[in-house]
Amino acid sequence: MHESMVEEIAENRGYDRGFTAGTKHAHDLLSNYVQWFKDYRAVLEDEGGCSHDVNLFQKHINVLENAKLLVRKGHWDSDEARTG
Repeated sequence: MHESMVEEIAENRGYDRGFTAGTKHAHDLLSNYVQWFKDYRAVLEDEGGCSHDVNLFQKHINVLENAKLLVRKGHWDSDEARTG
């Protein structure tokens, strides 16, 4: 196989591994952040009388879960955003 072809294949595979690792890292960070919000929301629920804050935390959780989906999909589709 020609040397330039081998280099190109190696670069493509390396890029893919790096991209995949970066995507997983972003997804894991968002998952940790979501878990923190869920834990804090549970504390607010236990305290009672904080329904506004609980709802606000739930909205943040929903946004972060959507961000995780966006990272997994790897692309943005404005048509889906309007219908979803």
